Amino acid sequence: MHIYYSSKKALEKLFYKTFLLICFMMTAALSSFAQTNVTGKVTGVQGNEALPGVNIVVKGTTVGTSTNVDGTYTISAPGDATLKISFIGYEPQEIPVNGRSKIDIALKEDSKSLSEVVVIGYGTSKRANLTGAAASISSRDIEERPVSRLENVLAGQLPGVDVQTTTGEPGAALQIRVRGTGSLNASNDPLYVVDGVPVESLNGINPSDVQTIDVLKDASSAAIYGSRGSNGVVIITTKRGVKGKPRIQFNMTQGISRVEGRLDMMSPEQWIQQRKEGIDAAWVSRGISLKKPYTAADPMAFRAQELGIGINNPNTGLMYDPKWAYGTDSLDYVDWQDAFFGNTGVLSNYQLSVNGGTDNVTYNINGSYMDQKGVIINTGYKRATVRANIDANINKFIKVGLTLSPSVEWITGGGQVDGKDRQGMNAVQMPPVAPLGTGYYVGAQPNGTYPWSGRYVSPIAVLERTEVDQTRNRLNTNIYMHATLARGLQLQITGGMDNNSTISNTFTPTNAIRDWAAAPYAGYASTSDRQNSTDYRFLFQSTLNYNRSFGKHNISGLLGYSVERTHGYGNRQNHTRLPNDWTNLFNQGSSTVSTSNISEDKTALLSYFARVQYDFKEKYLFSASLRRDGSSKFGSSNRWGTFPAVSAAWRVSSESFMQNIENITDFKLRASYGITGNNRIPNNAQFSLLGNSDYALNGAQQTGYAPSGFENTLLGWEQTSSYNFGVDFGLFKNRIIVAADYYNRKTSELLLQAPVSSLTGFTRSWQNIGDIENKGFELSVNTKNTLGQFKWGTNFNLSYNRNRVLQLGYDNTPIPSGFSGLTSMIEVGQPIGYFKLYDATGVYRDQADVDANPKMAKTLPGDSKYRDVNNDGKIDDNDRTKVGQPLPAFVYGLTNTFSYRNFDLNILATAQTGGMIYSMIGRSIDRPGMGYLYNKLAKWENSWKSPENPGDGMTPNINASTGSYYDTRWLYSSDYIRVKNITFGYNVPKMKWFERARIYVSVENPFIWHKYSGGFTPEAANNEGGDYGGYPQSKTYSIGINLNL
Repeated sequence: MHIYYSSKKALEKLFYKTFLLICFMMTAALSSFAQTNVTGKVTGVQGNEALPGVNIVVKGTTVGTSTNVDGTYTISAPGDATLKISFIGYEPQEIPVNGRSKIDIALKEDSKSLSEVVVIGYGTSKRANLTGAAASISSRDIEERPVSRLENVLAGQLPGVDVQTTTGEPGAALQIRVRGTGSLNASNDPLYVVDGVPVESLNGINPSDVQTIDVLKDASSAAIYGSRGSNGVVIITTKRGVKGKPRIQFNMTQGISRVEGRLDMMSPEQWIQQRKEGIDAAWVSRGISLKKPYTAADPMAFRAQELGIGINNPNTGLMYDPKWAYGTDSLDYVDWQDAFFGNTGVLSNYQLSVNGGTDNVTYNINGSYMDQKGVIINTGYKRATVRANIDANINKFIKVGLTLSPSVEWITGGGQVDGKDRQGMNAVQMPPVAPLGTGYYVGAQPNGTYPWSGRYVSPIAVLERTEVDQTRNRLNTNIYMHATLARGLQLQITGGMDNNSTISNTFTPTNAIRDWAAAPYAGYASTSDRQNSTDYRFLFQSTLNYNRSFGKHNISGLLGYSVERTHGYGNRQNHTRLPNDWTNLFNQGSSTVSTSNISEDKTALLSYFARVQYDFKEKYLFSASLRRDGSSKFGSSNRWGTFPAVSAAWRVSSESFMQNIENITDFKLRASYGITGNNRIPNNAQFSLLGNSDYALNGAQQTGYAPSGFENTLLGWEQTSSYNFGVDFGLFKNRIIVAADYYNRKTSELLLQAPVSSLTGFTRSWQNIGDIENKGFELSVNTKNTLGQFKWGTNFNLSYNRNRVLQLGYDNTPIPSGFSGLTSMIEVGQPIGYFKLYDATGVYRDQADVDANPKMAKTLPGDSKYRDVNNDGKIDDNDRTKVGQPLPAFVYGLTNTFSYRNFDLNILATAQTGGMIYSMIGRSIDRPGMGYLYNKLAKWENSWKSPENPGDGMTPNINASTGSYYDTRWLYSSDYIRVKNITFGYNVPKMKWFERARIYVSVENPFIWHKYSGGFTPEAANNEGGDYGGYPQSKTYSIGINLNL
């Protein structure tokens, strides 16, 4: 019994143990087979950008999903399963579930792959799956180089994107052209989109706020923006918050600037010598005409007696200043360029940001302040910005967000330096013996000016006395709601507002303008001008996105609707003859003359759009889009436009026959076609507006109103049809990545202010006439090399563009352009605005040379000699000929990035070739016939003086009778090579009180090589390929620190 009982107890004990073990195993098994809904978000390792389209698969099964456009995902998986995450451009990961229901994933970028996500308009795409032509810059590229304006980031970085710094004025916008110039009278600027909201400009945007910049270049990419996509689209995505503790970043930059170049002008000794020679020649010529034996040796007292004037009231064309005698103590030699451009500019830039959040709310808040004092007196730029991006999860299906971005810009002295007869041009014209005090004195004119100068007032005095201030206020805000309606189906509703307000004040005292001496009292000729303008842009848009994978098939779709309204108004008040030269306020005493005007306009744009994208195994890819726009800017009979696009790509490297080719990592062919539009014309161009008009009534002149032009109810869009063929490939595990594109853009129905018959009573009318073609190719090559801790990356890009007018109006009549229509021409078969000039071949050495060659009437020895283009034996307007084009044919960019241990070095170089620039400032200051009151280019030292002393053979006599024609003597190549930036940095090893610190030194515009001696820089075309001089670019030396706490 005892044995049986003991055995029974043992068996019972064994049974219970076995039962418990089985229960435990069953529980474990059940728990492993139990399905858990795992949710989360996939971002890049930096945590700032959501990754859509990431493949997530339960390891060992066919269960899978992909992330939505905001990087979120949901997948059912057993509690002990492992998730396999893969995404082209990032390193794959395997993550165990471990029973969790929420897993956020940060993928590390694969530096050997065709990388990143590209924003393509109302959505995103993997770069590897692009079927169109687009290019990108990330925040990493932006942060490596200190820049004051966002456009600077694009310079030299992307093929097909040409960024021109036409002026060095602080705060001035840069000119961006995407794949050439496609319009004559409408804007050629690209469309800017910030966080999904179209904006008019990049003013007030802090570069450090930006996460990515994506440029859509071909029509298949830009057609989703329809009527505004013909000049390309620049999409800017700002930084958003990432879950985690608050991360604080502080950046500071301090720098100084100096003008990078000067014009080669005559020295004081050279100027005095040529001035004497010119005056003496004029004096002798006067004697010949009067039949008097005048000679160059005649003293000034004799000349004054002959002229009937006093020595203190000279005839400056026939006498010269006694101070010009060498050794005279009262003679001042002044380097006006040094005095005007020689100041040291100072740059200070500070920014502070905080980024963080919880599971439900994330935020990124950034504030900045920049102060840039110009290298020219009383010029400068200040900017203060704040941007707050806040996102909140209401529940697992609904997410909302808010962007609030106010900014203020203060501009001092804007617009006073650049262009014809502005102070930059005046500074180089000042005679080098005119005292710096010119124009500073109060009283009669002789005391305040130097008689032998064409300028009554020093350009320095003008800038000191004239008050020119502008304040630009901007508030950019948008809100959105993102809802997941079903698996793969998301709805997003966005509302946005962009408000821009500008206040401009200009006060010009009497003693800063020419006629001040005639004023009967101080303030008589003073003027005060105030302009206020406010523009509101409202946006409402709704998009429905569908994104699903079915085995090897991936499909996404987009449906959208948007409404945009703008409302702008402004007023201007102008007062003259103020009480004195110190009171610039309108209410401080009454003025004698006052004018005022008010303007207001409104526009509306209604749009419907759709897109579908499909790929099979990411091998065969297809995309199609359609947009329908209606705009109030166009005639009532032609307000709607349709803009379709289609593109396809074939990833050849995924084919079986490519698998054994080891050195080709990726190989893709692309093709696209689409139609885009351009609606950037004056808001009221379709209407016949009323303008001031005088008429006679009852024997007196009356002022009234009359139509100023034709009404055109058929006025419609410019349409650009474009096709693009491209290839992308990666070599040697993508250590070398190459992209090449060929494109052809044809713009038809050009929006043109075409000349009309004078019989109509008008001169021009807005019409849709003409075609333009831009075609070319682009190449980019990126390489990455690693040798131990040494890394070297290269980004080379090249763009070629050929521009040609195909049709112009109904009869293809050429249209003169350029300065007064005398330098350039718009003509069928030629580039836009090509230079049409007299081709100067030298000078007539003597009378025999004049008699033996074609010439103009009254040609004399020492005059300019021109090519007889039509061989008719004479020189006239028919001999003007094509001698070049203003747009460069080739644009290059090269960036080299080196790093070793904690050190990094970045060098950016840009270049352009194949274009020309016309030196209007050179022609203005040194052509014959300008008299002797201005300084001239140093080349006049070698001008023709006599048959025995013909000079350099190209520079004519200072008194040449034909030397004022627009000819090739002032036409220069605009080719240049510029080292645009060198930045050297050191990353401080991590310490307990900061996460990361980087110290750097940087030089902007350290070197440039060019042959343009007619101006400051070959980029400075400010009048249809002509350069009237202005604010030179500067070399900026800066030091900075980036600190992450």
